[in-house]
Amino acid sequence: MRIRPETGAASGRSALQQAQSTLPQTRRDMLRNWLVRSVYRFGRRVAPRLPAQVIPMIISAGSWIALRHDGIHVRTLRRNLAQATGAPVADDLLRAAVKSYLRGFYEVLALPTWSETEIRSRVVVVNEKAVREAHAGPGAVVALPHSGNWDLAGAWACVTGMPVTTVVEQLPPEEFAAFLAFREGLGMQVLSHRDPEVLSALINAIHRRRVVCLLADRDLLGTGVPVLWRGKHITMPAGPALVARRSGAALLPAVCLFTERGMAIIIGSEIPARPGRDGLVTMMQAVADFFADTIVKQPEDWHMMQPFFVKQQTPAQEAR
Repeated sequence: MRIRPETGAASGRSALQQAQSTLPQTRRDMLRNWLVRSVYRFGRRVAPRLPAQVIPMIISAGSWIALRHDGIHVRTLRRNLAQATGAPVADDLLRAAVKSYLRGFYEVLALPTWSETEIRSRVVVVNEKAVREAHAGPGAVVALPHSGNWDLAGAWACVTGMPVTTVVEQLPPEEFAAFLAFREGLGMQVLSHRDPEVLSALINAIHRRRVVCLLADRDLLGTGVPVLWRGKHITMPAGPALVARRSGAALLPAVCLFTERGMAIIIGSEIPARPGRDGLVTMMQAVADFFADTIVKQPEDWHMMQPFFVKQQTPAQEAR
C-alpha cells in the first residue's frame, strides 16, 4: 500500500525550484550525476525482487570489495569511528560499518515497495510515548544522526499517524526530482536545505500537526554551533533547536540502530528550550550527548563518511 503524499511545500519556492537554480554543472559532474541516476533506477527495479537469502551475500561481497579498494570514504569512515569510539578501529568493525551502510542503501531502494504492515513490523521504538505526547501536544521536532535507516524511521512515523516534514541536501535538478518523488511517495514533505524560507516552512509544518524530522549531526552549510562529541570539537546545525524554540514544539533526540530483524528507533527525553545563542548551543550539546552516547554502543550503524570532527583532514590531504 502506498502512503498518500501531501504535496506542496509551505515556502514560497518549491524544493525542486530551489534545485533548478543551481550553477551550471561541469561535464564530469553531469557524467557522475547520470551514473548516480542510473544506479538508483536499476537498484529500485532489482532490489525489491532479490531473494532474501541473496541480500546478505551481496552486502558481504560489497563490503569486501570496499575494504580492499580502501577509498577515501572508507578511510574517512575509519577515522570518524576511531574518534567516536575513542579507540583504533579494527577491520571487523570497519567491515561491519560498511555492511551496515550497504544494508541501509538496499533498504532505501526496496522501501517504496513495502506495505504499511511490513514497515510497522520492521520497527521497534524505545520511548515512543515521548514523541506521541509531543505530537498530540505542542508538536515534535526530532533530531537524528546519519545512523541506521532514517528514511524507514520517517516512513514508520507517516504510517502510524505522524506525517513528517524534513529537510534534505539540495542536489542537481534531476537527482533532486527523484529524491523528492521517493520521499513524497512515502508520505513525507521535503524541503531543500538551501531554501531561504525553510525555517518558516518548518514552523508552519509544526502548526499543521506534522512531525519535523531533521538530520542534525552533519553541518552541511558550515554555520552550525560549536559543541563537543565525547570531548571532540564539532559543529552541529542549530536548526532543530531553533525550530523547536520558535514553534514551542518539544525537541527530541533520536538514533536509529539496526537489529537482526529490523531497526530500533531510540528516542531520548525532551530537551528544554533555552534563550539566546548560548541557549541554542546548550540545546544542541544535549542532542550531541545523546547521539554520541547512543552511537558508541553500536558504532557500525553510524554512516558518517565525510570529515566530521573539527580540523579533521581528509585521507587525501594526509597523504600529501
